[in-house]
Amino acid sequence: MYNHIQALRPYFYSLREIDTNLVLDVKIPLNWIYEEIINQYKAIKLIVQDKNDKFILLSLITMSSNEGYDTLFACTIEVIKLNKEEEEKKKLFQQKVRELEMLFKSESLDVLKEINLTTKNGQEDSTGIRMVEEGSEQGFDGVGEPKETNDRRTKKNRQTKNNTIITETQNENIFLE
Repeated sequence: MYNHIQALRPYFYSLREIDTNLVLDVKIPLNWIYEEIINQYKAIKLIVQDKNDKFILLSLITMSSNEGYDTLFACTIEVIKLNKEEEEKKKLFQQKVRELEMLFKSESLDVLKEINLTTKNGQEDSTGIRMVEEGSEQGFDGVGEPKETNDRRTKKNRQTKNNTIITETQNENIFLE
């Protein structure tokens, strides 16, 4: 039990058994998302006990059983993990924006034009997306409708009014303007 509670710190507030119910109280930051996550767990009822300028005190309630304990702790850990990850992403984004601002202040226009921000995991995006004017074989053939391709990653391409290609891949839709 100690390890389960330790995993919730510093947000853990209290754990109680009331009759046949198990109640876990957590105190989380006001800006955290929690309802969407908790609502996925049908066995858990949520009550907002207190709310101030910085924190929300939540009570998560379920049946007092081994499964109830496991579900309650799993749900709470998910709320904490997802929100902490989102906070880290925001911090990282702000850091990268500052780095980019410094880069724009210190580098020439020619160097800045060479920067590619559409990389994935350090690798250049190789979806085959190019401007139609560049003569892409995957683009509009000049007569009739857009051509279908045999590229396994590309379902179809179509020309837009802005002469860009919209490529729909298996994992994501990429829209260029």
